[in-house]
Amino acid sequence: MTCGRGLAPASPSITSNGSSNGTAPQPGGGLSPAGVVALSVIFGGLGALALLGLLLLAALRLREKRRTEGSYRPSREEMGGGARAGAPPGPAPLRLPPEERLI
Repeated sequence: MTCGRGLAPASPSITSNGSSNGTAPQPGGGLSPAGVVALSVIFGGLGALALLGLLLLAALRLREKRRTEGSYRPSREEMGGGARAGAPPGPAPLRLPPEERLI
């Protein structure tokens, strides 16, 4: 009981794996070298942009922290008697001139 119609043959431009680009499939089903290069360039560019964004964010946060917090702490100098900790001693104090006498 077959009908007069059979199954239509597959189009000659479609390969067995369903791709219709006319190229033979790669052994093992991997990407072509051009595809690997394209993916590497795309993901490398995205990674570089992400890294650049993180560096920019860190620089902005550091700038804001320096602006609002600063590094000068006068309380440290007040506790240490005004001298910096670990600083070498200054020059010797000046001596008084000899006392002037009346003749």
